[in-house]
Amino acid sequence: MSQSCRYREDTAQSNQIARKTLAKLERLALPANPIHFSLLYEQASQIDAEIAQQVEQLLAQEDYNLKTARPLFITLLTRILQNQTPTEEISQLIQHLLQHLDDWHQDARAQQSALDQNLQCLQQCKTPQEINACLQTTILPPINHIQQHTEQLSGQLQSAAEVIRQLKQELEQATSLSKTDSLTNIANRRGYDEQLRQFIKQAQQKSQTFAMLLLDLDHFKQVNDRFGHLVGDSALRYIARVLSQQIRENDALARLGGEEFVILLADVRYDQAMKVAESIRKQIQAKSLRVKGQQQSLSFTISIGVAIYQMGEDGDKLFERADKALYQAKQTGRNRVCAEPLS
Repeated sequence: MSQSCRYREDTAQSNQIARKTLAKLERLALPANPIHFSLLYEQASQIDAEIAQQVEQLLAQEDYNLKTARPLFITLLTRILQNQTPTEEISQLIQHLLQHLDDWHQDARAQQSALDQNLQCLQQCKTPQEINACLQTTILPPINHIQQHTEQLSGQLQSAAEVIRQLKQELEQATSLSKTDSLTNIANRRGYDEQLRQFIKQAQQKSQTFAMLLLDLDHFKQVNDRFGHLVGDSALRYIARVLSQQIRENDALARLGGEEFVILLADVRYDQAMKVAESIRKQIQAKSLRVKGQQQSLSFTISIGVAIYQMGEDGDKLFERADKALYQAKQTGRNRVCAEPLS
């Protein structure tokens, strides 16, 4: 289903919904940015009853703002991308290919049967003239027919392969978007789940362990409360860039939500993981972010929990241990690195 199928093509009706949406944005004193406009348009049009209901609940509870709207907007984008996945096109393409192959197979069998019968004619020929006549009238026509149909099938397969390559590219782009955090442009929770599965698989195959660093910005709510969510968003993008600069190419970084991030360090020992975590903590503390209109720059601290993957365990167990270490870091004063208790 394309986006044009999701939204009405009737210009008058669409314009009416858009006007209602803009009027509501004005009444609520909300900026007409893509997040608010899309969600309130969905609520006004009732295209998706579930999303419309969630928007209505936030409005009724007077809890609708950029922070609460963003996860819902990501859900909306994900559903649109899922609806755009061309599964029906792929199914039809496969059906057509199978039909072409079946037609070619049946025709080839018929021509082969005719050829087998006509070979008897060739065996009965006595003179070169009779052999040549038999070849021209009964042997070569079926062979030429099979060759022509085979070339035709090859062309159809080549055309289908090009369509499949294009669809594959579109699917890969849609899948990549659904695994990327729209704010920071790093992996989101879904992307992290895939990363973690790959790290566990690689660890088991190569008998190598890895580390999980669970990171949480300290007192980040104060940034949103004091400067607003736009500044808070800029801060999260800034932190994501700093974290990206601190990891290797074969490591992984994701935003789990809010101000919580996770880093997976490939093939490291406990002492190495702690050293990396401490380096990250110091880098975050040492850097600052200039805020437009503010004389004083924003500075941050971060708390980090570290856990080492143990062979045979699942990802949830590893996360649970890293989360406990992060909780300890928070409870013992923040701006520090804590590791899981070593047995």
